[in-house]
This record gives sequence, structure tokens and C-alpha cells, in this order.
Amino acid sequence: IHTSASESGHCYATNRSGELMKTVWSALLAKAERGVSDARLKLAEINRRRENALLQEEKVAALLLDYNQQLHAVQQRDHGATEVNNYRHFIVQLQELKTRANVEQQRIDIEFQLARQILISAERERMKVDHLATRAEQKQQREALSLETRNIDAQAIQQHNFRARIS
Repeated sequence: IHTSASESGHCYATNRSGELMKTVWSALLAKAERGVSDARLKLAEINRRRENALLQEEKVAALLLDYNQQLHAVQQRDHGATEVNNYRHFIVQLQELKTRANVEQQRIDIEFQLARQILISAERERMKVDHLATRAEQKQQREALSLETRNIDAQAIQQHNFRARIS
């Protein structure tokens, strides 16, 4: 098995046939990066739901304001009791819808904060694994350099001893 570093900075080992074998660190780093990517996607999806819930809440509030104004206008002119009751009944339904929308918005906000914390945690894990992988690669490079230096020194000594015998 021969070890080398790629341009991306990841450490690889090659077997006798020259095939690349990823190290444990690069596999862990890939897993951590997938975790970050998954957390980002989840956060984006929750944020989209959050924005949609906010738009729905705003639409309900606008409808409520509009129907309150219409009720007030109906009460100012000649009106039937049924018409006023219909407006009031619809306004009560809108108020209930607004309450449900507020509760849903709060639930989504909590879900968003949780997803954000998961993303932060996943990013920390990725950074930790990246740091450990870099340290392992540096250690491997130092060991390879040390081995190469010892081999060069051993060759030099052998050449020196060989020349000494010839002379």
C-alpha cells in the first residue's frame, strides 16, 4: 500500500494494483458534508413553509380587515339582520383561521430554530472532521518524509561502504 495526497487535500491510499482506497477520514468527511447538506435542505424547506405561513397569515389579516370594514359599511346603511349576521359569522371564522395561522406560524418558527441548531451542529462536526483529517494527513506526510529520509540515508551509507570496499 502506497499513500499520497490529492490536489483537494484529501489523503488516499493505493493498493498494489494502483486502485485508490479512500481513508477513513475522507469517508467521515464525506458523511459530515452530507449531514451539512441535508441540514441545509431541511432548513430551506422549513423556511419556505415559514414564508408561506406568513403570507397566509397576512392574507387572513387583510381579509379580516376588509370584512370588518364591509360590516361597518353595512351597519351604516339600511340592512337586514341576516346580512349583518352573515358578515359577523364570516368574521368569526376568519378570526379562528387567524388564530390557527398564528399557532402554525409559532410551531414553524420553533421547527426553524431547531433545524438551524441542527445545521450549526452539523457544520461544527464537518469542521472537526476536516481538522482531524488534515492533522492525520500531515502526520502521514511527516511519516512518509521521515521514511524517505531514512531510506536515502541508508542508501548513502551503503554507497559509502561499497565505495570504501572498492578503494
